[in-house]
Amino acid sequence: MNTAELPADQPAQRPIEEIETEICSLAGQIAAATARFLTLLAEFDARRGWAGWQLHSAAHWLSWKAGVSLHTAREQVRVANAVTVLPRIAQAFAEGRVSYSKVRALTRVATPHTEESLLRIALQAPAAQLDRLVRGLVRQTRTPDDPDTDRAGGRWFYDDDGYLVLMARFRPEDGARFLAALTRAECERTRTDATGPDTPDPDLTAPAPSNPVPAMVAMAETLCTAESPVVSPSADVLVHVGPDGTPLDAPHAHLDDGPGLDSQTLEAVLCTASVRLIRHGRLGPTIAWDKSRRRPSRTLLRQLLIRDRCCTVPGCGRTRFLHAHHVVYYSRGGPTDLDNLTLLCGEHHRALHDGLFTITADGNQKFTFADLDGRRIDYAPLLFGDADDLARRYRYVDPDAVTADWSGEPLDASFATDVLLRNWDLEKRRRNTDTLASAA
Repeated sequence: MNTAELPADQPAQRPIEEIETEICSLAGQIAAATARFLTLLAEFDARRGWAGWQLHSAAHWLSWKAGVSLHTAREQVRVANAVTVLPRIAQAFAEGRVSYSKVRALTRVATPHTEESLLRIALQAPAAQLDRLVRGLVRQTRTPDDPDTDRAGGRWFYDDDGYLVLMARFRPEDGARFLAALTRAECERTRTDATGPDTPDPDLTAPAPSNPVPAMVAMAETLCTAESPVVSPSADVLVHVGPDGTPLDAPHAHLDDGPGLDSQTLEAVLCTASVRLIRHGRLGPTIAWDKSRRRPSRTLLRQLLIRDRCCTVPGCGRTRFLHAHHVVYYSRGGPTDLDNLTLLCGEHHRALHDGLFTITADGNQKFTFADLDGRRIDYAPLLFGDADDLARRYRYVDPDAVTADWSGEPLDASFATDVLLRNWDLEKRRRNTDTLASAA
């Protein structure tokens, strides 16, 4: 049906070619805007702007503030940081000539020495073919690690700052088991209650964490909540305090055979239900050995879990290794009831006691979170945007800038991979030869 055949009350349709042109033009503008977005994100991450009140990463901040799924946010942070050392790709991205999908693929293999050849391919090949090529390059350049033949062993000690330092060396098979346990613990530690096809669990395919400490703490928290099978003092978290167990009455509180605890740290320790307290009289003898009675009853804890479901700090959402926190500290007379209890993950629980944010109980099981400046922290900040402003800002992007110069030929991934690796190897040898010649 052409325009002349349309009913009088039906508006004339735009030519399909005009719609196609606008779609491609907007795709280029979106690519250019995304490049700017990732540039700002990389700077924000480098300056740790997300760490103001102990969010776990820039990805968690992005998921909270920008409404992005955690999986997508992590990938955007990775790409943003990778592009900072790839100037040619970054320039083409900022000009809207390569899409975010292509840049995401390129950053998995590109280096400052190989980005030019990869960029030429990206400008000509569709995104699907580029993904295949990158997967082939990843497989071809992967090398197995050399086995570690050193003897296994380790040690631990408290440093001058009171931190526990662990040093360990595992045999390969034991190390594999340890990394598997870390990976599982990290998955449980970072699991959130987000569900649905658009919010997949980001940790199900994640490798072992590069920083093992949070996962190790999660593993320790799991084991320490069970009844100890041995009577050794080292099997429990023991805290030596004064007669009343409060910071004011116990200025010299300390871990068993460990460093002293300041008032702030002692408050955090006393908020943990798995700690055993050893109370001492004025002259030092032990006068009481007990386990904390601050733990909510099973019924109360079940009600708390049904109400909160996850860590209640805005932007977190973790559902594993949660603590029932007294908003008004138990040691300061806070009651153990639903109006004074909220669920926090271990990391945010420690951050709260470190003074990085505050929680106020408003009554009727409502709580307010605030940053260090007293500003309220919202659970879902509002977003705003203007498509017309985007078009004006990136008007310099050509309508066909993002369209690849592809003639329809198929991709021989094995051949393309082999040619790229050979060319890169020759270029590397040439650089080494030039370096030696200049040094001579």
